[in-house]
Amino acid sequence: MHASLGLLQDANRTVGQRIVKIREAKGFTQDGLAQRSGLDRSHLYRVETGRQSATVRTLKIIADTLGVRVRDLVKDV
Repeated sequence: MHASLGLLQDANRTVGQRIVKIREAKGFTQDGLAQRSGLDRSHLYRVETGRQSATVRTLKIIADTLGVRVRDLVKDV
């Protein structure tokens, strides 16, 4: 595996884990967050598990729905 690909996958997992942690702390289920944000639940699942990179637009939608800043999802990544 190319080193930069591994770093990207690590970053995706880290961001996904942060989304899950914040989502659960705010009392959202994955389905609930998907419905309130207008995102497809399967897309949200792939982002949360780090299987798919989130676009800035998707991160903004998630952050706004959770009441946090995009910075809170991606800091130190």
